[in-house]
Order: sequence, then C-alpha cells, then structure tokens
Amino acid sequence: MRKVDPLAADTLTNIFRTSPKDPLRIINREGTTIEFKESYSHGSMAQYFKTIASFANNAGGYIIFGVGDSPRRLLGLKDKNLQQFEELKVEEFTKNLCDYFSPEIKWDHCTFEFKDLSFGVIYTFPLRKKPCICKKVYEAQNTKYSLKEGDIYYRYGGRSERIHYEELNAIMEDARKSEEAQWLSFIKNASKIGIENACLLDLDTGVISGKGGSIVIDNELLSKIAFIKEGEFVEKKGKPALRLIGDIEEVGTGKIIVKESTKKVVKAIEPTDIINAFLKGTKVDEPLEYLRAICSASSANYPFYFLLQQAACTIEDATEMINENTSRGITKKRLLERLQGKRVPILNVSMSQTDASAKKRKYREEWLEENVRTDANEYGYCLSALMSLKGEEVAQHEKYIRNKLQKLYSEFYETAKANDATTMRKAICRVDELLYFDE
Repeated sequence: MRKVDPLAADTLTNIFRTSPKDPLRIINREGTTIEFKESYSHGSMAQYFKTIASFANNAGGYIIFGVGDSPRRLLGLKDKNLQQFEELKVEEFTKNLCDYFSPEIKWDHCTFEFKDLSFGVIYTFPLRKKPCICKKVYEAQNTKYSLKEGDIYYRYGGRSERIHYEELNAIMEDARKSEEAQWLSFIKNASKIGIENACLLDLDTGVISGKGGSIVIDNELLSKIAFIKEGEFVEKKGKPALRLIGDIEEVGTGKIIVKESTKKVVKAIEPTDIINAFLKGTKVDEPLEYLRAICSASSANYPFYFLLQQAACTIEDATEMINENTSRGITKKRLLERLQGKRVPILNVSMSQTDASAKKRKYREEWLEENVRTDANEYGYCLSALMSLKGEEVAQHEKYIRNKLQKLYSEFYETAKANDATTMRKAICRVDELLYFDE
C-alpha cells in the first residue's frame, strides 16, 4: 500500500474542499484530525502544544492557520503572520515541544498555496509508543491552553482535553499487544536458527550473550559490521558480516536531532490546473498527484490519460492508487468507472433541419477547417460538434483543437451555464481519450 504523505498537494487539497456556492467557504469542520486557527504567532507557540499532543495520542492531525471562524472562511495568512510562519524555526519549536512533552512528538509543516492565498499547516504524526505525557506546567491567560504536569491530552471531536479512562485503557492495551507481537516475532526468528545457536546482541553496549557465554564487540568495530538480510550477498569484501533474520530498526536515544530547516511550500492542484496542463501540453512534475487531485473535485470529467502517459503508469496501477485514496465521494467512484473503460460518448450530428442540428453541422466543418468562430450563446453547439469528431480527425487537427479549447475555456467556462460547463469538460475528456487512450 502506498505510504500517504500528509503534506502532499492532493491530501491538502482534499482537506481544503470548498462550497460550490461559495468558493471561500471551507466544507470541512474541526474534528478528530483537524483544527483551524485564524492567525499564527510565535508568541503563542505553547498554546498549540496541547492540540499537537492530543493529535499525537490519537490518530495524528492538522492545525491549519488562516481559516476564519463562524463561518469557516478561507482568509489566508498575511504580512507578519505569514512571515512568522514561514520563518518558523524547526529546532526551536521542537526543543520547546520536548520541554513540555515526552516522548518526542514527530511533526512537519508547510505553507500551502490555495486559491491565491497562503495557509500555514502543521501536521502531527500519531505516536508509535503512546501516550505522550506533559512534564511541565504552562499557565496561559486563557485557561483552555494551560498545561499541567502529568496530564495526558487526547483529541475528542473538535476538542483537545485530558484523556478519559476508556481511551487511556485502550492505549495501554494496544501497547501490551504490540510488545507481545514483537516478542512472538523475536522468538519465531530465533527458532529458525535453533536456540542452541542463538545469542543476543546489545547494540548499545556491544555485548553478545548466549549459551556459550558472552563476548564484547568494540564500539569502533560495531559501527563497521555489515548486517545482511538472509539470502542477500555481502557487497564489500573484507568487511565483517553477521546474518540478519528479521529487521534492524533505529533505536531512539531520547536526544533531539533536527535537520537544517528549509521553507516548504506546497501548491494546491485545482481542477483548472489539470485542464490547463492538458490543453497546453505541459509536462507536470508529479502527474500522479494531479490524478489523485481529481478525487477532490466536484466531477470526474477531467482529462487524465495524458497524465498516465507522462507517469508511464498502467491502468491497473492507477486503479489501485485511486482505490487507496481516502476520498469517499461520488467523484472517486466515477473516476474508477472511467479508468475501467467508460468513455465519453461520441455525439452524432443529426442531418435533420432543426436549427440546433444545423449549427452543430456548421461548427463541425469549422473544426475541420480550423476556423471556429463562436460566442457565449452558441458555446454549447460548438463543443457538441467537437465531440462528434473521430480519432483520426482529432489527431490531424490536434494543435489547433488544443489552442482553440484553451481560448474557449479561458473566455467562457467561468461564466458558462452548468450544462455548457459540463459539455466543455466532457469535450476536453473526449479529446484526451482519443489522443492518449489505447484500446
């Protein structure tokens, strides 16, 4: 299964879904994994710690800065707020967090650009070894942000508060089961080589103990030993090797190790970006991220076969990837149907004498003559005529069709009637299928 990046563009775009009627009103509400803040301030750093610890003790979660309250509207961070977030010192933030909580909490952050606004995002990873416990008192002017030594905080819906018995008991039970599973795995691996041949290596002290007694590996030699997986070869000759059954994992030391901080900016992938990339023939940096972004759109009618070609991705792999996407709306279902072969139907232009049929015939000829002239009133007829073209006709006039569609999209799409907007998306999908879908 694909490891999901919590700060990937498609993941954040899905969180930032907005109302079709009000493009600045965010649909998502605060909950178990999301908290909104209108602004960010370094001086309020400790006030964010209770939420971060609560997320860590549950399933992880996001603090999103730049979203207004009642109603939830996209405001973005501006001026000093934005500058402070972008200059957030990772080492300082991590040190302060570790001063208040143990064990260490893993987190990441980015600036997210969406609808020409900038938002601050802090993501907290769920702890592998829970719970995280407060070890220092913090008295805030607003008591809901205060911290008490010995408290364990947990995320309940849209609230961060002291953990209840039921959730604490569940954490303790999970820890017991995890330790039990590790022991069983250890015993199973040891049994493969026989208990008489097994010994234990303490990676901290270098002591190997077993049936025949104990030996000590010098620290300098310990760092030079090559551990190899069973069935693999030693690549560097002359280097001592021990056969490994199972896996070696990094052992935490309790020390804070922070890499050099860098400004991370993630740009949202919006439906308009997908259409423009197709019509302009742009080679995008991460085509599969664009495909995932369709799951967050209001419709599945966006071009994607050109993305599969750019990514050298098969239909089967793309289907598996979309199935793993956390989106649950009808768009995901429709996208999977298209991946499984459902095509945008060809529209036959009737030879009847009606006014509509005559207009479609006229526009069909204009597409083939590369001389399309239309306005907002006949936009729909023009696109319907395009959808009647065959594969070889589209291929022959590809450059003109892309350029003309780009012009029509930029001029009419935003103000088009719902039916005409749908026809535009379907026409673009039809061209994408004819050019890139290999039956």
